[in-house]
Amino acid sequence: MRKATRNYWLDVVMGVLALVLAVSSFLLWVVFPRGYYAARAAWVAIHKWGGLALGIAVLVHVGFHWRWLKEMTRRHLRRLLGRPEHRQ
Repeated sequence: MRKATRNYWLDVVMGVLALVLAVSSFLLWVVFPRGYYAARAAWVAIHKWGGLALGIAVLVHVGFHWRWLKEMTRRHLRRLLGRPEHRQ
């Protein structure tokens, strides 16, 4: 699978998981704010598992882009410290 395709699908998954968390947050905050309802318990579980899945997806995303993140951090730190950039 090409990198661009892999990154696209990972971004789609992260977007869907973020949407699940937004919807479950709204429902838990506005619709089921207190008490115990079977529906509230289900949405709490969806929210917890969705958060865990999104956290894992973010770690995978960072892993895929680790070299790029290292290089960009290095470049920005050099600029902040006033050092010339090292070109390869």
